[in-house]
Amino acid sequence: MMVPALIILWIGGWYAFGLAATFIFAPAAGYTPTLLHPKQVPPMYARAIARLKFGKYTEAEWEIIRQLEKCEDDFEGWMMMADLYANHFNNVAQAEQTILEICDQPKTTPTQLAIALHRLADWHLKITGDPQAARRALQMICDRLPGGHLAHMATLRLNQLPSTAEELRQQQSRKPIPLPAARIAPKPALTPAAPALDQEQVVDLAHAYADQLKREPNNVSAREKLARLLAERLNQADEAIGQLSLLLNLPDQPDTKRAEWMSLIASWHLKHRQDSEAGRHMLERLVREFPQSTQAQTARRRLDNLGSEGL
Repeated sequence: MMVPALIILWIGGWYAFGLAATFIFAPAAGYTPTLLHPKQVPPMYARAIARLKFGKYTEAEWEIIRQLEKCEDDFEGWMMMADLYANHFNNVAQAEQTILEICDQPKTTPTQLAIALHRLADWHLKITGDPQAARRALQMICDRLPGGHLAHMATLRLNQLPSTAEELRQQQSRKPIPLPAARIAPKPALTPAAPALDQEQVVDLAHAYADQLKREPNNVSAREKLARLLAERLNQADEAIGQLSLLLNLPDQPDTKRAEWMSLIASWHLKHRQDSEAGRHMLERLVREFPQSTQAQTARRRLDNLGSEGL
């Protein structure tokens, strides 16, 4: 742009200096937004997770804080911080304060709010043995999100909570009743695979599941099928992960299903959202909470692969 600017200046003299300067500096002005507003790097929690694995909880806390400085309203990071306070520092009060701050963040979605408060209820039940505090956390979901399926699921859990700490201790001390071995049914004959649904049929089926959940919000099977359709056929992985996260927070779900849901969430983070950190975090949680499950064995291999890829 220098040559045209010199020509303008030669022809017009100093009266044309302003136009010539425009030719010189206009390209640089185009870079100004990038310089003033650099692209924000998303938080990366791999180092924090590594510190947690080796029991270096204080170092993990500082790693999380450093990442949150890059994105102060990152839900995943604040949940990691709250989990660290509750499960490793045994400070449920600090974890509760963190959860309440998450709930007050303007960017926190209704699903995230419900997930955070369900997790807080879990800590009050499992760590402090305080069902009344757990009840307050679940009631907050009903108060903040009235009338929807999130409030309905919180109400279902509220109705199943013990009233006192003594009742909670009795529930936790109950021994499982051994059941007789199940008879192995004969292997069914192979049947032809059902034809794949086209996109219009998939959308219709997703709407049908959504309508069913409006009538039966606690229908686990319908919610899981809806989540699979959203992630695998409708390119809505975020909504699918939200649906399975709700199932993870339902009480009395079998460990086999919870491990399966965690594995699916990790897969969707990695495959559909291209979010290696969120996928790694869910795989770590799966291995930590269900170490003997078949999904945990697969998760360990996937974590090794992620480490070898440098993700």
